[in-house]
Amino acid sequence: MDNKECSGLLSMIDRMTDTSEPLRAEYLRGYHRGIQVHFLGVSDESIEEHRMLMDHSGGGSGDPYIDSYTRGYRHGFEGISPENPSSLSSSFSSYISLRIASIV
Repeated sequence: MDNKECSGLLSMIDRMTDTSEPLRAEYLRGYHRGIQVHFLGVSDESIEEHRMLMDHSGGGSGDPYIDSYTRGYRHGFEGISPENPSSLSSSFSSYISLRIASIV
C-alpha cells in the first residue's frame, strides 16, 4: 500500500467515524490510529503509548469507550479487518479487508 492508498483508507475510516454511534466511533478512531502506527511505524516517543494500548486491548478497563478504542487500535495495527457491525456496509468492509491485506 502506498501513501495515496493509505490516505484514502484513512479518509474512508474518518467518514465512517463521523457517522457512527459513539462506541463504534471510538473503535474506528483506535483502528485509524493503529493503521497509522502500522504504516508509519512506532516512534521512540510513542513506544510506551503503543505498549499501553496493546496491553489494554483485551478490555477490562472499566470504561467501554477505552476498551473499544484500544481494541480498534490493536485490530488496525495488526491488519485485522474491522469488526463488522450491522451498520457497516459489506462493500466498505470488503474494501478495507483488501486494503489491509496489502499492508500486511
